Amino acid sequence: LVFVELDAIRHLPDWQERPDDEMREFTASLLEGADPGWVVDGNYAATRELILSRVETVIVLALPWRVMLWRTFKRSVRRLVTREKLYNGNRESIRVTFLSGDSVVYDLWRRRNHFRNIEDEFGAQTPEGVALHVIRTTGKLARFYEDYVLRRV
Repeated sequence: LVFVELDAIRHLPDWQERPDDEMREFTASLLEGADPGWVVDGNYAATRELILSRVETVIVLALPWRVMLWRTFKRSVRRLVTREKLYNGNRESIRVTFLSGDSVVYDLWRRRNHFRNIEDEFGAQTPEGVALHVIRTTGKLARFYEDYVLRRV
C-alpha cells in the first residue's frame, strides 16, 4: 500500500506551509494514483473530507494527553540530538519544537481538550459503512496490533 504522510505534504522547505487548496490537490493526486490502495497518516481539516470520502477504515489514536506529550517530547529530543532530517529537508530545533507558538508541544497543549471529543467528531464525519476504531489507551493499541497482526515500524 502507498503510505501518505500528511505532514510531509503540508510542510515545505523552511517549515513553510503548503496552502490548503494545494494540499488537497496534492493529496488527491497521490490517492488517485495509489494502486492497490493507501494508508494516510495525519489529520488536517483541509484534507479530512477528501480522505474520509475514500476510506474503508479509519483508525484514530487518541491516547491520553500525558502519553502523547511524553512520546512527542522523547521523539523531538531524539530528532534534535541526531539532527534527523524530516520532510523536505526540515529539521526540528529547540526554538521550533519547544519555544514557538507553532511548536508541536504547544499544539498538543492547545488541543488537549479536543481529544476528549474526538470520537464524537470522527463518528459524525465518518461515512456510514466505514469501520471506525478510536484507540484511547496503550493497552488497546497493543491489542489492536495483535488482533490485526501488525508490527511497529
